[in-house]
Amino acid sequence: MIFLLDSAAATPNAGGSLWGMIAIYALFIGALYFILFRPQKKRQKEQEKMQNSVVNGDWILLNNGMYGKVVNVVNDCVIVEFGTNKSVMIPVLRNQIAAVQEPDLTQKTVDESAVQPTNAVVGDDLPEDGLDDYDRYVLEQGGKKKGLFGKKKKDDE
Repeated sequence: MIFLLDSAAATPNAGGSLWGMIAIYALFIGALYFILFRPQKKRQKEQEKMQNSVVNGDWILLNNGMYGKVVNVVNDCVIVEFGTNKSVMIPVLRNQIAAVQEPDLTQKTVDESAVQPTNAVVGDDLPEDGLDDYDRYVLEQGGKKKGLFGKKKKDDE
């Protein structure tokens, strides 16, 4: 009789831990849905809405990075005109449209005041720059420069 009481008392605890585990898994799956899947579906719906709203005359950016102007819309395809040559028209699937935007074809000039002078040549320091550690070392050695791996250069011999 004592044995039956012990096993009966153990059964609800085992069932309670099972429901607790199921609740934890459900909570984990729910969190994954709200963190990963829901925003992805939202972005996908916005992308499809943008792709379906393309009309004649729109500039589009394709997934491969090419810009073109929509000439005609036919079912799941758009006829796109590429480049300045008006005779290059290629059908493209709607799902290959990355964005509806016009290319920026303005030439940007370099602002001369923004360019910083650099000393790209090693050992070609100006006197006003000061000496770096290598230059001090060379002067202490009497001006004898060594090549790679500490060997003397042939022109110094």
